[in-house]
Amino acid sequence: MAAAPRRRYIDKLLPIYYKVKKNMSPQPSTLTDRAYAAIKRRLIRLDIPPGAVFTESKMAAELGLGKTPVREALMRLQREGLVEVLARSGYRAAPVTLRDVKELMALRAILECEAASQAAQAMKDPHQLRSLDALCRVDYEPHDRASISRFLRANTEFHVTIAEASGNRRLARTLERLLHELERIFHLGLALTSRTQEIVHEHESLVDAIMRGDAASAREIALAQCQASQKMVLDALLSSPSLLSANIAIAPSQPAGRRSSAAPVTSSPRRKARRAGAKR
Repeated sequence: MAAAPRRRYIDKLLPIYYKVKKNMSPQPSTLTDRAYAAIKRRLIRLDIPPGAVFTESKMAAELGLGKTPVREALMRLQREGLVEVLARSGYRAAPVTLRDVKELMALRAILECEAASQAAQAMKDPHQLRSLDALCRVDYEPHDRASISRFLRANTEFHVTIAEASGNRRLARTLERLLHELERIFHLGLALTSRTQEIVHEHESLVDAIMRGDAASAREIALAQCQASQKMVLDALLSSPSLLSANIAIAPSQPAGRRSSAAPVTSSPRRKARRAGAKR
C-alpha cells in the first residue's frame, strides 16, 4: 500500500480502535483520578517540560479543580518519580538524566523480551493480535508534535497488547507504566530524528514471529528493537546542546555512601568549632 493511502487508512482505523479501547477501559472515577490523569498527560507530552516549576494553585486553576484533588494527584505523581516537591516553592517536573534513560531502557528490554517470548508461546488464535496490524504501521514526522504523540500512543498500545497476549497481567501492567514514563524521553528524542520505516519493519517482524509461535525469534527481535531505540534516543539527545543543557542532567554513577560532587558539602557546627580552635 502506498504511503498516502496507508496514512489515510490508518487515520480512519485508529480512532475506531481507540474508541473501543476507551469504552473497555476504566475511566477516572474521582476528582483526584481526573487531576492525576490530566497532570500526568501534560508531563508525558511535555506540556510541562522537565525541570519546569509550577504551583498547586496554578494547576488547580488551569484544570478547573479544587486544590485537594490536585494535591493528592501530585503526591501520586511524586511517588512515580514524575514530580518533585520544592520546599515553599511548589512543584517541579522531574528532570531527565542520562542515568534515567539507561535504566529505563534496560528495564524495558527485560520486560518486552519476556512479553514477546511468552506471547509467542501462548498464541493459540492469530486473530488475537489483529489490532496490531494498524498499530504497527503508525509512523510520525519529526518536529510534528501531534504526529509524535499519535505514534507514541500507538507504540504503547502495540507493546502492551503483546504483553496482554502473554497472559501475564502483572507483566502487562508493569510494562504499561514503564512505557508511560518513557514517553517523556521519547518525546524529547523523536523530535530530533526520524526512524519510522525501521520501526514499522521491526514491529511487523515481531508480529510475524509471535503469530508463528516462534518464541526465540520474538525475543531476539524485541531485544534488537530495544537496543536500536536506546541508541536512537541517546544519539538524538546528545546531539542537541539545547536539550542537553535545558532538559537533561548528567547523573554519574557513584559508589554507595559517597557524596555526589554536585552536592555542596556543609560542615557541622562541631566541625566548624574544631577548625576555628585549630586556627588560633
